[in-house]
Amino acid sequence: MNKFIAFNKLILLGFWLAFIVNVFLPLAGAVGQWIMWIGAAMFAVHLIEFVVMRKELQRRGHSGSMDFVWIMLWGILYWKPLLRE
Repeated sequence: MNKFIAFNKLILLGFWLAFIVNVFLPLAGAVGQWIMWIGAAMFAVHLIEFVVMRKELQRRGHSGSMDFVWIMLWGILYWKPLLRE
């Protein structure tokens, strides 16, 4: 399972890098638009995840600014293992 999570984190990191590049150097055509729409949707979903899970993460001592950054990058791949501890 750890390899699965690591692989998904690698895929997400690649996507977020493509998203950041697309913000500063927009890709031509539909590819650039799709990256922007998917990135905006993922950003919104991860923000909702943080808001919903914040109280539970606070109880376990994981609601600082770095935890927010990691949730915005990895989402459930970050906070789900924290709840198992």
